[in-house]
Amino acid sequence: MHRQRGRLAAVLLALSCLALPSAWAAAPAAEAGQASLQQVLMGHALVLRGQIDGRALQLSLQPKKNEDGLEGRYFFFGGSPEILVAGEVDGDDFIMEESINGRDVSGQWEGHREGQSITGTWSSADGSITKPFALQLP
Repeated sequence: MHRQRGRLAAVLLALSCLALPSAWAAAPAAEAGQASLQQVLMGHALVLRGQIDGRALQLSLQPKKNEDGLEGRYFFFGGSPEILVAGEVDGDDFIMEESINGRDVSGQWEGHREGQSITGTWSSADGSITKPFALQLP
């Protein structure tokens, strides 16, 4: 993942210039229960809600255009800037890097699907801070 930081920074910078559609399609609950996380996340854009260390957030994800992987953004309820994310999903595991400014990696997400949830660990860019997260699949 470290060797892709330059490419990720370019993708994040390009994303920061785009406006996301106001309406997102969500995966039907039946599909989410039967398909792998990769199939659910790579099939179409969707919105997930959850928390990092108890702080409520909303994460919008979509498949990258013209290449493999995911891209999107999230924000914390109660006021926060949108934070850009980009990453990869393999089966029921996923990893994403985030950027607050669209250039520098500010954190990393590593998660695994457990039923209708994705749980894992968010960590700061230098790895000195880690926090648990949980997201609900639609």
